[in-house]
Amino acid sequence: MKHLAILRQPFFDMVLSGEKIIESRWSMKKIAPYDKIKVGDELLLKQTNHDVSATAKVKAVKYFELTPQIADEIKAKWNKEIGIYKFENWELYKNKKYCTLIWLEDVKQISPMKVKRSNGAGWIVLK
Repeated sequence: MKHLAILRQPFFDMVLSGEKIIESRWSMKKIAPYDKIKVGDELLLKQTNHDVSATAKVKAVKYFELTPQIADEIKAKWNKEIGIYKFENWELYKNKKYCTLIWLEDVKQISPMKVKRSNGAGWIVLK
């Protein structure tokens, strides 16, 4: 399956440089990619307000039903790999209910490719 992941800066550049190897998605409800992504899936990576310009493969996935304690454990274990130290307000994420961690591999830049507007969604499951 293919997915479109929209990333803000500095996270988009961190993925391209290899500094960020885990994409995380935090939510109050079970929305994509929670329980919708699996090992081997392909990601189209798009920086906010730009065209798709990179791809990646899913190496591993973990799903969490969060408590503040579990969120703190995620931060303690994968802070650097996720880039949590760059989050503007950790408390906003710490109090979410669900988290998906996606380990990335084979990250590659591609020629820019236009896609439909996401209307504010940060993740879209493609057919």
